[in-house]
This record gives sequence, C-alpha cells and structure tokens, in this order.
Amino acid sequence: MLESLKKEFDSLAHDVNRYKTQRDEYERKVQSQITEISAIKNTLADLERRHATLAQSYKDEIMRLQGTQPAGERNFDMRRNEKNTLPSLIQRNETNFSFPNAIAPIKPPGQNGNLQLGKRQRTEDNSLQRGEELPSIQAPKISRTSTDSQDAKLSPLSNSSDKQKNSEIPMSPSSEMRVDSTSEQNTSNNDESSLSPVVQQNLDIEISYELEHNSVVCCVRYSNDGKYLATGCNRKAQIFSVETGEKVHTYTDPAWGSGDLYFRSVCFSPDGKYLACGTEDQTVKLWDIENEKTVHTFAGHNMDIYSLDYSSDGRFIVSGSGDKKAKVWNVENKSCMYTLGSDEVGPKDGVTSVAISPDGRLIAAGSLDKVVRLWDAQTGYFLERYEGHSDSVYSVAFSPDGKSLASGSLDKTLKLWDLSESRSRSRCRSTFSGHTDFVLSVAFSSDGKWLISGSKDRTVKFWDPRTVTNHAKLEGHKNSVISVAVNPTQNNFATGSGDFKAKVWRYSEIDSQ
Repeated sequence: MLESLKKEFDSLAHDVNRYKTQRDEYERKVQSQITEISAIKNTLADLERRHATLAQSYKDEIMRLQGTQPAGERNFDMRRNEKNTLPSLIQRNETNFSFPNAIAPIKPPGQNGNLQLGKRQRTEDNSLQRGEELPSIQAPKISRTSTDSQDAKLSPLSNSSDKQKNSEIPMSPSSEMRVDSTSEQNTSNNDESSLSPVVQQNLDIEISYELEHNSVVCCVRYSNDGKYLATGCNRKAQIFSVETGEKVHTYTDPAWGSGDLYFRSVCFSPDGKYLACGTEDQTVKLWDIENEKTVHTFAGHNMDIYSLDYSSDGRFIVSGSGDKKAKVWNVENKSCMYTLGSDEVGPKDGVTSVAISPDGRLIAAGSLDKVVRLWDAQTGYFLERYEGHSDSVYSVAFSPDGKSLASGSLDKTLKLWDLSESRSRSRCRSTFSGHTDFVLSVAFSSDGKWLISGSKDRTVKFWDPRTVTNHAKLEGHKNSVISVAVNPTQNNFATGSGDFKAKVWRYSEIDSQ
C-alpha cells in the first residue's frame, strides 16, 4: 500500500516538474515574442519617420525642378526653427514688439518677419461655429497691476495706466469678458436642457481679478495649500496672494544681466517653502521664498527649460527641455537621478511638458514629436508611449486619481488616455474637439470633474471628461492663453496669456432647483 502511494506521489511530482518546465518555456517564448513585437513596433515607427522625410524631400525636389520654391522654404515649420525653439504662441500684427525666443515669430530667409508661425485669421463674427451666440455674463472690470513696486494698485480696466503700454497687442473682436456656459453637444441656448445630466445643472464662472505684467505671462501655478499663485514672465517670477491679489514676493537677480530671460515654468514645493523655476538659460533654479535667495541651480540640460513639476513628497523635480530630454533631479543631494529620453524609445524632439502622477510613481512627458511618453519615476524605466495626436503635444496633466492622463496638442484637440495596471495602456479613451487653434495648456480640477484647456484661439474651455462635453467657453484674453492652473483647495483657477496678463477666475456648480 505504501509502495503504491509512493509510486503515485513520484509520478505526480514528475508531472508537476514537467508542467513547470513547460510553463517556464512558454513564458520564455511569450516574453521573447513581446520583445520581438516591441522591436518591430519601434522599427515601424522609425520607417514611418524616414518615409515622411523621404516623401518631403522628393516633393521639394519636384517643386525645385518645376521652378517653384520648396515647401520647406515657403512655409514655416510647425514644430521647430533653425534655432530649435518652439513655434510662436503669440498672435500679433506688429513688427516692433519682442517676445521670448520660444514664442517668437520665425523669420525665414528673405522675409521681413511680418509673417508668423501658425497664425490664424480671425473674423469679426465672434459667434460659435454652430452659428449660435450664447448668453454672456459681464465680468467685473477689476485689475491688479503687477509692477516692480511693492504694492499692487487696484484700478478699473478702462483707466489702467498700462493700457497704452500694451496697445500694440492685437485686440480680440470682443472687448468685453464673456463666459459662454452651455453644452456644445446641444445647440439649444437653454443651459438646463443642454448640460449633461451626469453633472450638476449649471456652471457659474466669473473673473475675480487680473494681474498685469510687463511681458508675456509664460506660466501660472498654485501652491499646494491654494493660498498663493506664482507667475513667470521675462526676468522674474512673482508670487501673489490668491485671496487679495496682492504681490508678496518677486524673484529676480541683477546678476542675470540685461538681456531677456523668460521663466517658462514655475512650481511650488509641497511645503510651499521653495519655488522651482525653469528658464531660458537651460537651468532649473530653486528659490527659497521666505529668504528670497537662490539655494541651488540644477544644470545639465543643453537647451531651454520648458516645463517643471515637483513630486508630492518633495523629494525630486522633473524638468523638460528642448534638448529632447526630461531630467529627474534629487532635491536633497542636488544631483540628477535619471535622464529620460537618452535611449531609442525617448523623445525625438523637444520635451514641451512634464507631469508627475499624484502618487509620485509615474512621469509623463509631451513632445514636439507628437507622442506622449510614460516612465517609472522610481527607476527611470520607460513604460509606454501614447500616439494619436497629429501634431506636437504641448501639455500633459494627470487626473487627481492618477487613473487618466490628458494631453493638449497643436492639432487643436485634447485627448484622454487610460492608465490601467496592465501594459496594454496605449488606448485613447476620448478626444475633445472644439478649439479653433493650438491647445497650449490642460489642467484637471481638484475633484477631477472638470478638464480645463487654454488655446491660441484666446479662449478657455471647461470640459466634462466623463461625457466629453464642453460646458463653457471663456473669452477675454486678447492673445493666446499659454498656461492654465487650477487651485487645489478652492474653486478658482488662473490663466496666463501673451496679452501680458494673468487672470484669476472663480467657478462653482449651481443646482438649478
């Protein structure tokens, strides 16, 4: 009896070992096939890029043989110029006005510089594309002027002393602030009937105040406690009290010289003690706010810094640059932990936007090569690429729950990507269409119920990410809306624009009952 049981046990043990060996072999084969598929995918992407380059060269050669000017010389490149700077985000008609290199008009050979990359012709008709004029709300005309003086003065917009100074900025067809609150999925002017039933019945949005600057407002960012707003412009970053709109700190240094030095990105540390600033001098500056001094300068990029983000635990900063790389900086020991983009799967063009997931585990980057990429923040390991935009990606933002990633592009759309636990992540959940020009900035509300976008068409749009519905369109900026930031603790958000102004808005959901 025992001998029989022993034989049966040995037989079962043998079968188990055989099945285990088979399982290991199958797993090895599957892993090999996955690796092979990944290599094929990368090869196809490379072939597509080569094909596009070859097709363009053939087209230019044909045009040259026909005696016409090649397209590459006649039209502005939608992504880069000869100095590897970003395309113009500013709409203007004047030639005697100077903007930062990253948003300056590109001057092709033989041209006088009057033409401008990506400029759209505006019509006098300011109605919706569907032909319907939505109800408008008159915003209070209150301005707070940000100058080099310690105290910002409150003054009516109509009497602003800076209005003459900024008169060269082209005015939008409508000179008044207008908030169009409706659903663009329904052409009815009745707010209650056109809003999605998933959300509350109405949105109430109004401008709180605006902060005038002496140059283009490249970026806006709130502190984690929602009490302060930082802005970046030429040669300085400024911090304002959200409650009063008064300026409380200015970060500048005469040692930087007299030339232009635009602050492209600013970001508070989680404890609010430091402000990280990305500038045109290819460095990330860490500023001690209370003591008003630079505590460290992170150097390592070879081109301008376009974007920054601070991890939720304050341990590291991520920067994106025109040198096609994102870098992860250790704040404690002041060193570079990882360089993202130095391998075959990295960006093939400048990194325009970076973001860290709320839990600090993931890093996302948008690039001029039209692709959004994802890395593991702890190891620097490349995880996934998101392809679907037809033009350069200018902004990325994680949802508050970290389950979704939003991107905004020069193709005039926003896309929402699923971040599942599986590796089959490259799936676009939704595409948001409605802007008439480049989408330059995207941001989620703190509760994740709203997705807000700013565009070169001078508008800000409120989207419901669940129903892909546009609930409100805000007009009032006289130039491109370059940056959008949402207060993490209060129902307000800020916008920065090429019209030299940052605006702070209040929003709320009102039950129509």
